[in-house]
Amino acid sequence: MKLALGLAVCTLFMGAVLWAQSDDFAEYQGWMKSNGATVADLNKNLTAKDGAAAHADVRKLQENLAMVMAYWQSRNVNDGVRFALDATYGLAQVDVLVTQKKFDDAAAALKTAQASCGNCHMAHRDKAPDGSFKIKLK
Repeated sequence: MKLALGLAVCTLFMGAVLWAQSDDFAEYQGWMKSNGATVADLNKNLTAKDGAAAHADVRKLQENLAMVMAYWQSRNVNDGVRFALDATYGLAQVDVLVTQKKFDDAAAALKTAQASCGNCHMAHRDKAPDGSFKIKLK
């Protein structure tokens, strides 16, 4: 009886852990999708020299990256934290350049910030046969 109860508790615990991880992954995917759309908007706003909209895009990306950084930090994946931090610093530079109305320089700085995103994708993303992506923690 104790063994059955112990197994049931372990099964429930493992199910909760897996549920929490899958729920967390869905939230992570949401940040990634938001980042992709926001970067596209930011590029358009830099081309249009729309400083107010560009600032709003940078803020949204930085908010998402703070969550991404926390995601990696909670899993003790130091390079994931570093990639998110580097991208955040790059976006801060974009923001300063937009304030100075140096939109071409801001667009170049954005490309540099995006390189940090690409490096993280190379290190921590595997493409599944169905076209979706899985996170690898290393």
